[in-house]
Amino acid sequence: MPFMDLIKNALFEEEPQPRQAARPAGSSASASASAERSGSFVPSPSVAPSSSTGDNQFYARLLKQTDFAAVPDLAKIESFAAPLASVIQDKSLRYKAALATAQSQAGLTKQAILNGFDSLVSVLDSSADSFKKQSDEVGRTEVDARAAQVNDLSAAIEQKQKEIADIQQQVKTKQAETETSRTKLQRAKSDFAAAYQRRKAEIQQQRKEFEAILQ
Repeated sequence: MPFMDLIKNALFEEEPQPRQAARPAGSSASASASAERSGSFVPSPSVAPSSSTGDNQFYARLLKQTDFAAVPDLAKIESFAAPLASVIQDKSLRYKAALATAQSQAGLTKQAILNGFDSLVSVLDSSADSFKKQSDEVGRTEVDARAAQVNDLSAAIEQKQKEIADIQQQVKTKQAETETSRTKLQRAKSDFAAAYQRRKAEIQQQRKEFEAILQ
């Protein structure tokens, strides 16, 4: 699985995967012993990856990229050491014997083997550079993009809040205008009622006057 997929899995994993149950103390030693018998080189327990799922995925990726088979000289010493596993139990002695045979039969040298490890470190460093580039890309496309969306949404909320505040102010203004209009309307009604009564009384008084005149 490419680093990009591993990074995205780590980034968007909804829930952490349960940790594997602790193995019995002897299981690690058994695995090492088995590898010893097969003649293959295994990483030292002191540099084993952490037990989290994400770390194991990255470690498995790096382990695959830096397998001895990727370097001819390391693959060569392994091919000479493997048949000796059942004969020479001690790793140090086994690899010394394998080197002696490989020197005489294939021209393999100690320096070539050590250079092979330097090649593995170069591959590892190249993987680290690749991981950085891909993780930075994920940061731009996923993390930073979402941060921009959050900023846009926050700006939209702020704009809506301003619009709401403006509308609320308009409501207060209209409420004040409504109260003023209601007061004026009540005054107009009162003025009309007073005018009506006054004019009605005047007409009635004039009627009485004309009634007296016309007798």
